[in-house]
Amino acid sequence: MKKAIIVFVVLAVTAIRPAYAAMIDDFNGGVMTVNADASNVYQQYLAAFGGGRTVNITKTGPLEATAEVNQGTYSHSSDGLTSASSTISWIDESGVDLTSGNINNVFLLAILSIDQGKIDLTLSITDVLGAYDSFSLSGAGVGVQNIAFSLFSNVDFLQVKEVSLLIAGEMASDLEIDSLMTSNTVPAPSVLVLLSVGLLVSGFNRRRLSLS
Repeated sequence: MKKAIIVFVVLAVTAIRPAYAAMIDDFNGGVMTVNADASNVYQQYLAAFGGGRTVNITKTGPLEATAEVNQGTYSHSSDGLTSASSTISWIDESGVDLTSGNINNVFLLAILSIDQGKIDLTLSITDVLGAYDSFSLSGAGVGVQNIAFSLFSNVDFLQVKEVSLLIAGEMASDLEIDSLMTSNTVPAPSVLVLLSVGLLVSGFNRRRLSLS
């Protein structure tokens, strides 16, 4: 279901105007489970930006908090009376051209499910010369979040060393991310609506299977 949704989005956007998308991470490989007692876990995964990813999670409270990569999703969750922050980082010291030869100019972050109002997301970019900037997604919901390169000041997107996504959750909050990619176009509103419906169905089916 997940792959069908991603293919649908790319085809739908392409039907509207020429599009090119480059995947940073689709979470389909490199299975990871990180709890708050393991503060920093790195795993090599060739499909991810930089050839691997690092995941860490910290918590405040008595119960469990976990970050997990499995079955094509990144999941962040914390139990009652416990809040948590997790970070996914993709690093390549030599630098990566995220524009794909001056083609791409926007990030597409696909969210399957989120406790809206209880989780804040921040995307950060660092280039090889150390220039850094970040952008916070306010009120992000299910669907594709569009984050233009132009929102980041003084960062050289031709030589990006690190991309990181911070998930800061309140007590008993949950999030599932489908993928992070770059693209040269922002999907039209109608495509975003259709994608959001698809992501909702995918998230529902995933939860139903986990309960059965």
